[in-house]
Amino acid sequence: MIRRVWHIARREWLEQRRQPAMLTVIATLYTLVTFLSVLVLAALDWMVQMVQEFERPDTIVIAQMLQAVEGPEEIVAIGESTVTLFTFLMFTQFVGFGAVLSGHAVLHDRQCGTLTFLLLAPVRRSELLLGKVLGAISWATLLYLLVFACGASLASSFDVARAHPQWLPVSVGWWVTFALGALAWALFTGSVCTVISAFARDVRTAQQAVWFVVFFATLGSGALLVGALEAGLAMQLTIVALALCGAGSTLGVGSLIVGRTVDR
Repeated sequence: MIRRVWHIARREWLEQRRQPAMLTVIATLYTLVTFLSVLVLAALDWMVQMVQEFERPDTIVIAQMLQAVEGPEEIVAIGESTVTLFTFLMFTQFVGFGAVLSGHAVLHDRQCGTLTFLLLAPVRRSELLLGKVLGAISWATLLYLLVFACGASLASSFDVARAHPQWLPVSVGWWVTFALGALAWALFTGSVCTVISAFARDVRTAQQAVWFVVFFATLGSGALLVGALEAGLAMQLTIVALALCGAGSTLGVGSLIVGRTVDR
């Protein structure tokens, strides 16, 4: 089973590689969010150090213009909001791109006339769909792990961010949510969009349905994953298990659908 799924995922991975424009967009947005978040944290960290070392209220004039800040405590609070927003965007962008890339996985094969041959191959339909999902989200996952892990590690070097360790790689729970939770929810959302891709009659219908799912899935999963960072390890593992169960159920339903759509 693993070998068959791997073969299908590799085929989809190569197909995604033929779309350099999409991969460039993903990498650019990931990098932009990371760069802006780190830049804000660096500025806040500098302002706190200036206030503490020289006790000059005029050194926080930038923060006063933004939030009427009057001391280091308020700057640290802004730092917490920045880290929270960075984490939320990190999760939502990854889940969203995974869903979009999965949204045309099966539909593309049907339009190219290769879906029939795939279904005639000695592979289960659930394995076919799982391989499609894994291949579709592979590039988004690779860039997610590379860019955001580096960005979060860099954010950990600032004092205003280290005041909230649950949001940073210094916490075990962060790694569980980052590496397992986000990936599980991307798999779940990608499975839903892949089944939609198998069921849709045309590209327009698939796009409309996929974007409907993406809007609610990204917001919901982002809020859930961010909340899990403060809820503890048990809740984080529960959220991972729920996502995996949802993905398995979706792929099971999809395996019943995909074969019926070939002759349409």
